[in-house]
Amino acid sequence: MTCEVAVMNKYGVALAADSALTLGGRDKIYHHAKKLFDLKPGISVGVMVYGSAEIMGMPWEIVIKQYALTIGEKRFDRLEQYAEDFLHFTESAGSLFPETTQREWFKDTVSHYWESEIIQPLTCKLKRLGRSATQKKNSALAHILTKENKAWERHPRLHRLDDSHGERILAEYGSVLEKLEGHLFTHVALTQELRHKLRLTVKHMYTREWFAPNSQSGIVFAGMGETEPFPAILQYNIGSVAAATLHYSLENAASISREDSAIVVPFAQSDMIDMFYRGIDENLEDKLEGIVAHALTTELGKTPNKLTQSQVECVKKRFSKTLNDEIDKKYEGPLIESVDALPKHDLAKMAEALVNLTALKRRMSVNQRETVGGQVDVAILAKGEGFVWVKSGSGVNR
Repeated sequence: MTCEVAVMNKYGVALAADSALTLGGRDKIYHHAKKLFDLKPGISVGVMVYGSAEIMGMPWEIVIKQYALTIGEKRFDRLEQYAEDFLHFTESAGSLFPETTQREWFKDTVSHYWESEIIQPLTCKLKRLGRSATQKKNSALAHILTKENKAWERHPRLHRLDDSHGERILAEYGSVLEKLEGHLFTHVALTQELRHKLRLTVKHMYTREWFAPNSQSGIVFAGMGETEPFPAILQYNIGSVAAATLHYSLENAASISREDSAIVVPFAQSDMIDMFYRGIDENLEDKLEGIVAHALTTELGKTPNKLTQSQVECVKKRFSKTLNDEIDKKYEGPLIESVDALPKHDLAKMAEALVNLTALKRRMSVNQRETVGGQVDVAILAKGEGFVWVKSGSGVNR
């Protein structure tokens, strides 16, 4: 796992990332991973990665360095254009992600999804059916697929990948899907309707905001384009390349302006940073409404003046508003005011401290694994100065 943070004001943005890397089925943790990168010398853009350190078996570090070799003298007015150009390079880099790799990755992704979400529930149902007729087996599978496709419809659509892309995926990898069906559904006589429902799940996989849990990456672009006076960040969820198209979605975007002059944004493991920022543990905050409601109903239940359900809900809403007002007034507001006035190097100190705070919490916790730690890399990006290392794997640089 990872802890990363961006601390921004009008003077620049400081980025900090830990170096913990979990390998071996999440059992072994190393502290040497590089997660913070300079997009290219002379450009005021930094990149942080979290989640999987690789995309389709290719380390993100190699992808980023390969992009730096191809960008040449290109410069863009806005950070968004740098991000889009990088993502376009990634999906079109045939040397990094050849067609054979895309096809194999597609096969593995669909296979894992079908096995976990369709085969396993179907197997449980068939055990209860025993030696039932083929018709009942097909009916059980049809029920599972109908329910699964309805669930898919609740996932937001990817704005850049519509139904036509889904149809292209099915056409290009039709032979792969036929082989998977023959291999995975040996105990069911698949009808044309069932095959259609199976392919519909695949179509959803590649047109909705869904990413395979074992291979999802997060990537953050931070800095400013040539005409942007203040820094910004863009956070993306990244999947894989299939049919020469990268599956990704924009998760978050934030930018400094004259009105919003200071921002603190954590990525990946953010609980301790959120607590520092808001003055309260997120889990406790989520439970407080229920605790207050339970205490009221318990005490008033001993008297004739019992609260109705609607009154309890009103109390919970009023409590939540009062708590958030207090957090804004006593914690978030003053912190943002202090960040607003920090010089660049103090932004860097704050960013590093927030990552170290998360690492300390993981180290001291008896019920959480130490998935954040190691060397903390820190960099500053400012207008006219580009990307400047404050601390990297080799130690303090400035």
